[in-house]
Amino acid sequence: MVTKKEIYAVIGAYGLGRMLPAGSSRAAAKQTVRRLAVPVARAGLGLARAHPVGAAAALGYTAYELGLLDPGLEFAQQQVVKAKRKKPMTKFNKAVKEGMKIVRSSNSYGKKGTISNSKKAFAAVTKAVSKARKGAKLPKKGVLRSVQSKAKGILGKMAQIVSKQQKRGKRDRFRIGYK
Repeated sequence: MVTKKEIYAVIGAYGLGRMLPAGSSRAAAKQTVRRLAVPVARAGLGLARAHPVGAAAALGYTAYELGLLDPGLEFAQQQVVKAKRKKPMTKFNKAVKEGMKIVRSSNSYGKKGTISNSKKAFAAVTKAVSKARKGAKLPKKGVLRSVQSKAKGILGKMAQIVSKQQKRGKRDRFRIGYK
């Protein structure tokens, strides 16, 4: 009687085109494959009908293991790499970032190098930068003065343009030649 191990060896040898084991012929291997292929295919089809998602997953995994999906995966990875592009930082965000550095280096919102209440510090810095953007006067003293002056330097002409737009009245909006 032929064992399962021998049948698998014959099938493997037949499928891979290797030398067949001693005492077996190519015709015998073909016959074994034909006799096994039909029941295995029927069982696989029945399983696929009962569990289509599992069958699709198994088929996809097999294709991946055989390397059939490699060209497609490489192409997709190249497209993803091309698609990633870092957005440039706005002047306002840059000013807030510099302001937070100034606050961290001072000792007004905690000891130097740390911020004890980051929400309050961030709120104060964003308000100071917003005031600088609108062209408001600098505070007399304190860390927010340095934040606001640094923000004015970063924002540059943008602060002047915004302050002009806010000072413009309703009548000025429709006036020709206003700058």
